[in-house]
Amino acid sequence: MLTKVRRISLWVVVGAVLLSAVVPVMGQRGRIAIFVQAAAPVPTADLELLQNFAQQHGAIITGARVSSTGELMQAQRATNTYIGNTLSVEGIRRLANALDVDHIIIFRIVRWESQLSFQPARSLLLLGATSFADNSLKLLLSPLGILLGLQKEATVGLFATVFSPKGDIEFATSATSTDRPFLSLLTADPLEAAKQAIDTALYQIAVTL
Repeated sequence: MLTKVRRISLWVVVGAVLLSAVVPVMGQRGRIAIFVQAAAPVPTADLELLQNFAQQHGAIITGARVSSTGELMQAQRATNTYIGNTLSVEGIRRLANALDVDHIIIFRIVRWESQLSFQPARSLLLLGATSFADNSLKLLLSPLGILLGLQKEATVGLFATVFSPKGDIEFATSATSTDRPFLSLLTADPLEAAKQAIDTALYQIAVTL
């Protein structure tokens, strides 16, 4: 019993030491602002969801404080500077100053598409399995075999750029992700692919911050 208590106490001490080491590092991460914009036909509702997703995961992955959507909107109105197809160095400086951030991250979605393809091997697999069935069953399963061969891929590509408060580019990367789940004809979603691409870029960015 005494040995068990000592073991638990040891793990508590180790956990406290690790926590004390991690928390200050996270606290030194500073503050960032994240913008998600589209240079592809992205539905407005999906773009808003991705903005919230990028902010939430940005805080988790980088350990930094992330400006809220309300703060971003207020800063853009106050400085009359809006994230669009073009943005000047002075515009970045004004936004960084208004938001009081150490970095501004802009995710620019440049690819948002869904493609259908046909995989004959899948259809042949089902049709082969029913080759010994009676004709009526074959007639019922033939359309199912064709549907099984259809595959949907949702692909999203984006560029990520990190700016300093002075407007300099500190880091830039790109990420492309494809959502191709089981029963992809019904469930493949560009929104899920976009989330994966954002996470991929965020992990790369976290290393540089």
